[in-house]
Amino acid sequence: MTDKGVIFDLDGTLADTLADLTDAVNVGLRAFGFAERPSCDVRGWIGEGLPTLCSRAVGPAGHVPIDEMAAIVTRYYREHRLDKTAPFPGVPGLLDALTERQVPMAILSNKPHEHTGPMAHALFGQWSFVAVQGYREEGWRKPDPRTALGIVARMQLEPGQVMLVGDSATDVNTALNAGLLPVGATWGYRSREELLASGTRHLVDRPEELLALI
Repeated sequence: MTDKGVIFDLDGTLADTLADLTDAVNVGLRAFGFAERPSCDVRGWIGEGLPTLCSRAVGPAGHVPIDEMAAIVTRYYREHRLDKTAPFPGVPGLLDALTERQVPMAILSNKPHEHTGPMAHALFGQWSFVAVQGYREEGWRKPDPRTALGIVARMQLEPGQVMLVGDSATDVNTALNAGLLPVGATWGYRSREELLASGTRHLVDRPEELLALI
């Protein structure tokens, strides 16, 4: 086993979930009489949990009970979360290479855990992960470092030996808060500029480039 570990974000890093998330958000918007929004809008709202996603979709224009909208979105997404979702190109090969090198891997997402677990199993079940953890309670969602540090402990490594790979400032801030090495995935849903401004140590443009950092 190497002396390095990798924690991956899910949406926008391992898997392209944008189309299914856009469909689910639009079901919620239609339920409250709002117009649908395109995926180019939704991609900028992903990454900080479902309530925040719904709140951003509604915006300041209307007073909508976000918990009710989130419930509607969740019901739809539960049935359709894998209709269009797939691993990003190059991700399976990266996971193969990390497994061959005996690098411990984990998934840490702000997607609700009821979706994160089954989706990770369906998309990436052939690979072994030390932990697969989604959003469970507001106070512990990324960029709070506590869940990430718990995963590091399960890897039996020190924080400085573990990378956190993600596509957003939230992921970078989680890494910095936990003392991990932040790595920005530029194929995801945020810009290079956002990743650099948030303090990432490295940018990778293709999944296989991560291997050079191991």
